[in-house]
Amino acid sequence: MTQEELSVRLQLFGLDMDRTAVAKIESQLRSVFDFELIVFARTLKVSTDALCPEDRQLKKQLPALMEGKIPGK
Repeated sequence: MTQEELSVRLQLFGLDMDRTAVAKIESQLRSVFDFELIVFARTLKVSTDALCPEDRQLKKQLPALMEGKIPGK
């Protein structure tokens, strides 16, 4: 699915999000609000857990994320 297709699906669900916002989220340049995560999950027909990192991965990435950095870069 392209970023444009995803943004259209999100908009049809009621979330006003354009392709640029989707790209920023994908690039970890923009955070996702809790309600947006739910809409993403429903739009993609997956659980919210499927969109979140596992605990051990999050623990490893958390320091970089808290500093506003992209983990591993």
